[in-house]
Amino acid sequence: MSYRKIFTVVNEHTVSTVTARYAIALAAACKAELVLYAAHDEKCSEAILRNTDRHLDHLFTAAFAQEILMTRITEIGDIRKMLPKRVKADKADLVLYPLTPDERYGASLQRHTVHHLLRSISSDLAIIRAISMAKPHPARILVPLRKIISSKVRRLKFISELALSFHSEVTLFHLPETGRWKGPADEISHFRMELQKLDVKVQERSGRGEIGKAITVEAITRHNDLIVLGASERGVLRRLFIGNPAADVMHHPPCNTILFKAAS
Repeated sequence: MSYRKIFTVVNEHTVSTVTARYAIALAAACKAELVLYAAHDEKCSEAILRNTDRHLDHLFTAAFAQEILMTRITEIGDIRKMLPKRVKADKADLVLYPLTPDERYGASLQRHTVHHLLRSISSDLAIIRAISMAKPHPARILVPLRKIISSKVRRLKFISELALSFHSEVTLFHLPETGRWKGPADEISHFRMELQKLDVKVQERSGRGEIGKAITVEAITRHNDLIVLGASERGVLRRLFIGNPAADVMHHPPCNTILFKAAS
């Protein structure tokens, strides 16, 4: 089943327009309703308001040209509290949020806006770190997967819709956590077959070594335009001693990167 209502957060930062371009493509492909959402603190500057409004105007025009059913919402207040309530009230099934330049997913204190949204938004959530404004339409999408794929159905839905909306090729990338490579895990092979049933072009590849570094090397050497990661499910102690590869990649990505968290 395709997405029916998609929220994309727009702010004064240019990276939010890249995120919105993904949302527009998804909304057009899924024939979904698109919500351009902005929230401002009461004391924000006039410059921030002007830049945000300019981005909203531009995106509204771009979506309108594709005949997308659309709503534009601007609210005053704390986005960490307002956005989850709005998403729940409007029954959105996907939210796209752009990481601002000063935000870091996986920061030790976990106090950034992104961490609040990961805990409070009940729909599918895509956190986007945009480093390139030149390639809003990815041709090659890299999807790192573990042997056991969490939230498999929802990840399949998001990745397939994203790939089909851009006519992209998907590479499922697996790194064994221990030992030598012994071929793709059954779940990964099944995931590939399910993507193929949906007419997504897909291949499988494997790598070795430290996970975050291997993902980065694969993305660079194979000229991927976009990485789609799964949100870490590791506990605090495990992250402390083993690390958080998704956070490492999101902090210094080689290309635009999405962190996907399935609906709770």
